Amino acid sequence: LALTPGSTVLHFDVIGVLAYNADDSFDERKAKELVKLFRPDKNDEISLLAFVQSCDSAYKKLRYLRAGTGNSTLIDEVLENFFNGAFSFCLALAVMTILKMNPWALLVSLSTILVSFAFAFGPSLAQFIEGCIMIAVRRPFDLGDRIAIADASDKPQDCDPGYGATWLVEDCNLFTTTLRLAKSNEIATVKNGNIADKKIINHNRSDRALVNIVLSLKSTVTHDEATIVKSAIEQYISDNPRIWAQLINFRIIDVDPCNDITKILVRVQHQRTWQDLNPVMTARGDLIKFCTEVLIQLNVHYENKPAVINDLYIKELPEEYIAGLSQPVL
Repeated sequence: LALTPGSTVLHFDVIGVLAYNADDSFDERKAKELVKLFRPDKNDEISLLAFVQSCDSAYKKLRYLRAGTGNSTLIDEVLENFFNGAFSFCLALAVMTILKMNPWALLVSLSTILVSFAFAFGPSLAQFIEGCIMIAVRRPFDLGDRIAIADASDKPQDCDPGYGATWLVEDCNLFTTTLRLAKSNEIATVKNGNIADKKIINHNRSDRALVNIVLSLKSTVTHDEATIVKSAIEQYISDNPRIWAQLINFRIIDVDPCNDITKILVRVQHQRTWQDLNPVMTARGDLIKFCTEVLIQLNVHYENKPAVINDLYIKELPEEYIAGLSQPVL
């Protein structure tokens, strides 16, 4: 802002200078990263609030990267101790064999005890090893990631996001994972083996969020009116480049002339992932409000008609049944 005195916004060309190298060559990759980070508006300007939000977002990513690196270091140290112990055991057996001390007789004598332990702790040990492999090899999440856990056969819900109950990863090691329920801040600790065979949806590693809304219009809506609604949504996206990326889909999904309703699915891509759930849902609500206002202005918004007493059909009882009720019961 010091380069633009008296202005409350910063032109992106000022920040775009960072895309030039020391030899005055233009780095296109840096320019794209700067645009992705600061997201200037349609006038290539960045407000003070947007600048602070972009810097805060970059700072959070660096903090999570630092925490994730430290956590990965601890996990690698534990794995290193495991492999060192296994290597030392094998080396001891090899040395004893070379010295003709015959360690195999001792192992054979302990085989009965080992088999008993295998039957007693086999399932638990298998689950423990499966959990360790999930963290050491797969690593489906990092610290700070927003995740959802579901069975492999569970289908996504119709709401956004597809799996509603989300957790934030607080801590993770080879044995357990500490999670915090996003909607209530409740802390839960689970064994890694219990979630190793689950479907883990990582919102932080997913692509930018796709927001789905369903618009209810009158069945008498024309093609031109639907085109106007689509154009208004595209213009709304163009006016808010820091929030929305593009319109993905706009199509009719249901036509019910009996109830005088036509439903249109609108799918829009947000600039953020579902990791930032609250900003995405807030923007979704603003988009629904905008679409509703457009439909009302075009007089194509569907309104639920209240039930009228004349529309209710009451079946009268037969006279024979009423006459039977008047007779005394013996």
